Amino acid sequence: MNTKLESKENNTVKFTFEVGPEKLEEGMAYAYKRNKNRITLPGFRKGKAPRKLIEAEYGPAVFYDDAANYVLSTEYDIAVKELDLDVVSKPTINITEIGKDIGIKFEVEVTVKPEVKLGQYKGLEIEKVDSDISADAVDAELKRVQEQNSRLVAVEDRAVKEGDIVNISYDGAVDGNHFEGGQSDSYDLTIGSHTFIDTFEDQIVGHNIGDKFDVNVTFPENYHSADLAGKAAVFAVEVKGINYKELPELNDEFAQDVSEFDTLDEYKASIEAKLKETAETNAKQIKRERAVDAAVDNAEMDIPEVMYENKIDQMINDFRNNIQAQGLSIEAYCQYLGTSVDSLRSTFRDSAERSVKARLVLEAVAAAENISATKEEVDEQIGKIAESYGVSKEKALEIFKDEDRKNVEGDIIVQKAADMLADSAVEVEAEKK
Repeated sequence: MNTKLESKENNTVKFTFEVGPEKLEEGMAYAYKRNKNRITLPGFRKGKAPRKLIEAEYGPAVFYDDAANYVLSTEYDIAVKELDLDVVSKPTINITEIGKDIGIKFEVEVTVKPEVKLGQYKGLEIEKVDSDISADAVDAELKRVQEQNSRLVAVEDRAVKEGDIVNISYDGAVDGNHFEGGQSDSYDLTIGSHTFIDTFEDQIVGHNIGDKFDVNVTFPENYHSADLAGKAAVFAVEVKGINYKELPELNDEFAQDVSEFDTLDEYKASIEAKLKETAETNAKQIKRERAVDAAVDNAEMDIPEVMYENKIDQMINDFRNNIQAQGLSIEAYCQYLGTSVDSLRSTFRDSAERSVKARLVLEAVAAAENISATKEEVDEQIGKIAESYGVSKEKALEIFKDEDRKNVEGDIIVQKAADMLADSAVEVEAEKK
């Protein structure tokens, strides 16, 4: 194959490559098999007409499109590798010459990754990350566990107060018209949770079981339903039951019930240790992000728009898969929020830009520092990926293609580069930075 780089302007590359008559003949044979059942010649049943007669009747060009696609399926990637191009866009391809005696000549235009000019990336000053946990963090976690292990106690002899869980029926209307989603025969509402709009919950306080009354509220201007946004509504409400949470006492018995520890002090110490570990992990991640952001700020690069769009496509696809796993389509999600998929794309824009810039800079740092990943590291990471999908490491190593391994290797290398930036960074107090 004859490959030639024609031009490179900014991030746009034009090149040509040619394949000989032998490769074109492979494509023609493929095209004939693919199309023969759709071509009719007098005297022959469908699929039985010889290729030579078809070409004599319609000309060899009848097979050129499929033959060219067959050739491109393998030869395009070979040409890209020969020219050592890091392509980030779909190619624009034109056939400039084709013939049985000469083969095919392709003219290609693609967008490639930009060159990154690194600035300072070692020893960067970044704002210090605080990994200390607050004094009341342990108490807050204990409170959460208390809540999880609470029991509901029915109330019969008093009115609703803050913190109660009331069972209510309600029927809402705007301008006398009932609206979808504004009715329920039985709903458990925690007073003070601000689950319902405006002062709905406040107006239930002081009422007793059996009370029937109206609750007057106004929907927020930014309410997800445009038909209700900013509108005044009246809800006919009945209190059908009142309960409150009875929390277990914080003592050694509580610790034994909810943990593997014998005493409350031991349990609290374990909570503190876990909170500290989480805080340190989070601090390490924030430090890494700040170091990478600083390196990006010091770098120069001209990023093609297609790279941002590709990243947004990926993020939208990941988001789609996540909400589908919860039984909701992205279209239904957007409809509920009164938005569109296109508007949703715009919300991912800033994150996509940061991600693309960070990846490019980290790849450049890795190249400058000769950072690599061993086969053992790649195998280990593949094993972790496989485990998350319930697949054995051995099976994953069998089915992972060379391209998949290369992607995993690239991720490891980029992570190492990020760790190097963080390790070399100098943390300073915010006011001294």
